[in-house]
Amino acid sequence: MLLSIVISTIVYFVASFFIKRQFVEMGLPAGMTRGLMVFCLSVAIAYAAAAAVDWVTGRF
Repeated sequence: MLLSIVISTIVYFVASFFIKRQFVEMGLPAGMTRGLMVFCLSVAIAYAAAAAVDWVTGRF
């Protein structure tokens, strides 16, 4: 359980960084909508990473 929390936290920040960078390259204007999209996508990716860690370690 602790491993999945650590991995998902790391994955969240990495995903957030790359999603923000991609949105800037696409020319999306900064604002609440873009921030919410970055947050939601990052949380979904981190959740999937945590589920994958739990599945691999046999705790799911």
